[in-house]
Amino acid sequence: MNAKPALSGRDFADVGDDAEIAKAIARAAPAREGPMPLYRQLAPAPEYPLAALGPVLEPAVAAIARQAQCATACAANSVLAVASLAAQGRADAMLPIGQGKRTPLSVYFLTVLESGERKSTADGFALKPVRDFERELAENEAGERQAWAVKHAAHETASKALHGKLKGDKAALEAALHDLGPPPLPPLASIIAPSGDQTFEGTFRVFERGRPSLAMLCDDAASFLGGHSLKSENRSGTTANLCRAWDGSRLERIRALDGISVLYDRRLALHLMVQPGVAADFLSDRQYADQGLLARFLLAAPASLAGTEARLRSEDQAEEMRDAASAARDLSEYNTAVQRLLRSPIRWKSDHDRAAGVELDVLALTDEARQLYVMFSNANTRALAPGMPLDTVKAFASKLAENAVRLAGILTLIGDDQASVIEAATLADAMTIAQFHADEACRLTDAAGIAPALKQADQLLRWLHTRRGDTIGLTTIYQTGQPKSLRSAKSARDAMEVLGEHGHVERLDGADIDGKHHREAWRIIRAAAR
Repeated sequence: MNAKPALSGRDFADVGDDAEIAKAIARAAPAREGPMPLYRQLAPAPEYPLAALGPVLEPAVAAIARQAQCATACAANSVLAVASLAAQGRADAMLPIGQGKRTPLSVYFLTVLESGERKSTADGFALKPVRDFERELAENEAGERQAWAVKHAAHETASKALHGKLKGDKAALEAALHDLGPPPLPPLASIIAPSGDQTFEGTFRVFERGRPSLAMLCDDAASFLGGHSLKSENRSGTTANLCRAWDGSRLERIRALDGISVLYDRRLALHLMVQPGVAADFLSDRQYADQGLLARFLLAAPASLAGTEARLRSEDQAEEMRDAASAARDLSEYNTAVQRLLRSPIRWKSDHDRAAGVELDVLALTDEARQLYVMFSNANTRALAPGMPLDTVKAFASKLAENAVRLAGILTLIGDDQASVIEAATLADAMTIAQFHADEACRLTDAAGIAPALKQADQLLRWLHTRRGDTIGLTTIYQTGQPKSLRSAKSARDAMEVLGEHGHVERLDGADIDGKHHREAWRIIRAAAR
């Protein structure tokens, strides 16, 4: 904006009275600058690349988003996490690095949404094939456990008899016990995706007693992030095991009473759904970053649907029934594909020691897919340079190509559980999804860089603009205002000072408001007055 020139005598040459003089001064005075933004506004959430999910997952995600009335990215992350659970127990993918490096099809997702955005509903739809399969396993487990108890008792009886009979002949006892063989292994626990108040300690125990492919799907991950597993004394060990699970490395638990437990070839899919405040704490935690856990997550923070037309349901019951029937058809192939993969035989490396791990098939990239991978990886490397798009998310970007291959493996097996290669077209779709998450990582990193005091002041400003009246007192702010973190006079005063510095409010020398005198008060400068 160009500054107006100072008044000269010529400006008043033809002015006759005081009113006209005042108007001349007003015309010549510089325009008053309105309230300044508290911080640079973040870019809007990008549109989720729904078509990249392929012919099985695309209609499933669209149906869940429609039925749950949730953001597409939320439904997509829930569906992909379940698909990861199903596929990771079937095969690994082969990265075209050196002589080839196996990488699990395990993917970690973090979805950031406010309370009330239907996160649990979306997860419920996505998890249906898993819950149905768990119920079936539980029914079978009951009969298997009874049969196992009989065999185990018989083995114990035979073992005791041999000890009694041959206790004086060590060599004969060892030979007899060798012929008897080890005790029968108990049936596998039926849990695949533990629910409720989760801990990694509990997940490790399920790995010991259950199937080698599990998922931690937390629709309210605040209890996990703030729970026992990640308390200060346990955080380092839990974070390390979460990183090892993503890598496909062995998992370890060391306890003074229980000794050392080591598990091989375990696979873990992870989806944490959190509110923005919890996500900000998690994403800004230095220890998680230093141990490499944050870099392993694919992030999404879709826009809220609260108050939008997407939440307006038809009152026509027949139409709702037709929509539900359509959603069931769209989910049918997804449910079948997930269960087909979950039913893949478990090929234990040892008949007597499940801790030794399992045999998994390998998905190789076709020649065209290998070339595409190299191009994508090189482009990411160039984008890590200072000032380039991925400069602020180097750790995340360093795993982007590998995550794309994992996603491609999942899409491949969901489409064909007998597939042995990843085609270039499927990898291209997976890269599109990975790039969406890269954009989200950059956007959320920008958000994490905003000072908490500015975020709090912004929330207060939004609340102030919902109120009637142009004046407000300090006590009203900290007693009834938003956010609720403004619970003291000092915190409310500090937030109003921030708004004052940016021209959104003007401090008054006391004010009478609704019949009550406030020693500390402010005038709210609304948009119309800017």
